[in-house]
Amino acid sequence: MIAAPAAGPRRRRDLALWLFLVPGMAYLAVARILPALYTIYLSLTTWNLQEQPAPVFAGLQNYARLARDPAFVGSIERTLGFMLVVTTVEVALGLALAVFVHGGARGNDLLKTILITPMVITPAVVGLVWYILFNDNLGPINAGLRLLGLRGVAWLTSGHLALLSVMLTDVWHWTPFTFLLSLSALETVPAPLYEAAQLDGASAWRCFTRVTLPVILDTLLVAALLRGMEAFRIFAEPFVMTGGGPGAATDMLSIHIFKAAFQFFQMGSAGAMVVVSLGVLVLLYLLYLRLVESE
Repeated sequence: MIAAPAAGPRRRRDLALWLFLVPGMAYLAVARILPALYTIYLSLTTWNLQEQPAPVFAGLQNYARLARDPAFVGSIERTLGFMLVVTTVEVALGLALAVFVHGGARGNDLLKTILITPMVITPAVVGLVWYILFNDNLGPINAGLRLLGLRGVAWLTSGHLALLSVMLTDVWHWTPFTFLLSLSALETVPAPLYEAAQLDGASAWRCFTRVTLPVILDTLLVAALLRGMEAFRIFAEPFVMTGGGPGAATDMLSIHIFKAAFQFFQMGSAGAMVVVSLGVLVLLYLLYLRLVESE
């Protein structure tokens, strides 16, 4: 008979495996779970850092107040609209660039390097660069327009144009991300599928819509989900470029929360805003799952 392995070595091996998990679990608890629980607690209190030494329990008063606050509701609507527009443009543009590069464009390596460069720049630096480019008086874009005999454009001081400028900045910054995902997905499409479609007389457009898209659709949905969730919590670019202005034109939800917490010191209201924003993200993720299941 073969003797069963000793229990001692097995226990030591299991203990070693659990010890390897301790750093990750500790980080998750300290940096994620505990702050989230504390934020939920703060959302149920009133606490003005300038006037109160400690939080005072207030129940659901903050949530009731937010439901009647047009500025907060407007920031959510503005952020959702921003998310929808930039995510759609970035996925479509990233796919178009990936198809172009995958099709054998000259200088592919150099072109890939140029296309992915914006993605590695930090958001605050991106916001500063585009703030300089869009500056009404000294910006290179308006300087170029004046050289052509045209009037300068109030990119950052006009309500509609300020939001458009932030959208263009985000598209420039994160289209490389969707480009990389789309390009990697295109590399996985089996060549025999194209050969069979061409033998059947399918055009290039029909090959793309009936062969390529169905194969890479899952990757495009993942790209849309990741970019949508990041776009929903955008902060650095609009904060650096416009500070949420002019007026409330670029007052995204994250900026609205920042102002409530660190300009007006209303920590309870800010906590409630964070909880509501997380709830919106959860709803969007559930809608995404329904979409994936239907596909």
